[in-house]
Amino acid sequence: MNTFLFPVVAFAFSLLLPGLAPADPVNIPEDEPAISLDIPPSWKPEVTDKGIGCESPDKVATIYFEVTTLKGIDSLISDNVDWRTKEQSVQIDKASEQKEDFENSGRKWSRISWDGDSKDWGPAKVGFLFTEAGKGKILTVTYWISKGSGKRFPGNRQNAGQRKANRKLSLFFRVSIAGV
Repeated sequence: MNTFLFPVVAFAFSLLLPGLAPADPVNIPEDEPAISLDIPPSWKPEVTDKGIGCESPDKVATIYFEVTTLKGIDSLISDNVDWRTKEQSVQIDKASEQKEDFENSGRKWSRISWDGDSKDWGPAKVGFLFTEAGKGKILTVTYWISKGSGKRFPGNRQNAGQRKANRKLSLFFRVSIAGV
């Protein structure tokens, strides 16, 4: 099992600081794990139909970790976008789509994201990260990061240079991938 640090989003590392208590590993899927995650208990990880979901203690970030096959990625994206737009009333700006391939700790990742907006939570970055998880499986990370407004979320007023600088302050989870 290779272990590496995984950047989930370009958000301040301080989101994680309140919950740095030791975490018990969570396996996805539980019966034949392709990945193992250490999620801070303060993020209250919960088993979902397809993996693990968690939310930051301040409710700014929501993240889902799921394992699927290459064939299943399009369906997983479609299901998650439909859930956000239909059940959560999130507006996704398709014109804001951004795609990126990058490498982190020797592992290749792909990212696709959009700007989103919610009546309840305000503006956000909505996206997916993908990497191989071995044996024909793909780790898919679905995320919602509120941009917020005003004093609580001053990052919403940042220019592109400030956002790039903050990208270096990534939020990390410990992820282990079996067989890779």
